[in-house]
Amino acid sequence: MISTFYEKLVGSSQQESSSSKILCVGLVCLDIVQTCKNFPLEDTDTRCIDYRWQRGGNASNNCTVLSKLGSKCEFFGTLGTEHHLKFLKDDMLKYSIDFSHCPVIDKIGCPTSTVILSLQAGSRTILHHNPNLPELTIQDFEKLNLDNYRWIHFEGRNIPRVLGMMQSIENYNSKLQSIKSNNNNIPITVSVELEKNKIELLDLLPATIICAWGDRGAMARTPDGTIVQSPAFPPPQIIDSLGAGDTFTAAVLHYLNHVKLKKSQFNVINTNNTDQITKTQQQTDQDPSSSSNSNIVPKKITFNCNIESLEYSNTDFIDQTILQAAITFACRTAGNKIGFKGYDHLQSTPICF
Repeated sequence: MISTFYEKLVGSSQQESSSSKILCVGLVCLDIVQTCKNFPLEDTDTRCIDYRWQRGGNASNNCTVLSKLGSKCEFFGTLGTEHHLKFLKDDMLKYSIDFSHCPVIDKIGCPTSTVILSLQAGSRTILHHNPNLPELTIQDFEKLNLDNYRWIHFEGRNIPRVLGMMQSIENYNSKLQSIKSNNNNIPITVSVELEKNKIELLDLLPATIICAWGDRGAMARTPDGTIVQSPAFPPPQIIDSLGAGDTFTAAVLHYLNHVKLKKSQFNVINTNNTDQITKTQQQTDQDPSSSSNSNIVPKKITFNCNIESLEYSNTDFIDQTILQAAITFACRTAGNKIGFKGYDHLQSTPICF
């Protein structure tokens, strides 16, 4: 559950139409999670407090949190046909995550991560194995119907291909801008997770930049250089820090996409009102009996949500105030998540700011 203040600001967090989905592109894997009182010493036997299987992977986790917060979402990544595929699919179905467009690769298993959670340190240590599961191709991406999405988020992996996919989105947005007759055309916003130093990604800057800093909170920068920040909101006790960063990212996407859709709806209403007023005025001008009103100037309703710069038209709904609220909401959501095991509590736990 989200706070009343949040609902007043950007509206209710109900599931949106299929054309407002958030697509998360990246990896899904099996997490084998072991919870211990302390991190084990090398070459010793340690009894665990808890053990579980959990669907993991950054983009996959993003989808889990998005779904719990109320955003309609889809995971897009390659799937292996061997061990654990049914577990991964069943778990995505449990959280209402669409995975219908994922390419399935025969005769290969899914990536796995063995995770050690230390309750004493509040840390998580990950040992990852990938059996050379192929990455998505640009051809895979081009099979998608981009009309179904309003936001596409990429893990910062397989960079050359991701840049090609982003070019496809840019081409799609350019075509939308050339269609003036349909007010419902909303360009796709793109976000990329930058977890590793990849020089190829420098071309994406300047952009809206958001940095999560764990127990130091988060900081963000608008394209014009305005800085906003939020403190962290830790729980009384850290229970499960696995996926905290993915939770933060998903909460930002959820918040900003909801703002985007609300502002787009507002713009459509204003555009329709302006068109109707102009049409009525034209009819009045053509009516001889209305000559007494000939000096009335039609009222023109406009709404300029572009606070930063027209150069960044696909994120012009993000101003300093919205960005501040988004990272604060995300810090609270991530802080809430690590106080419990897994993600299931997110739907019913109040998140106030």
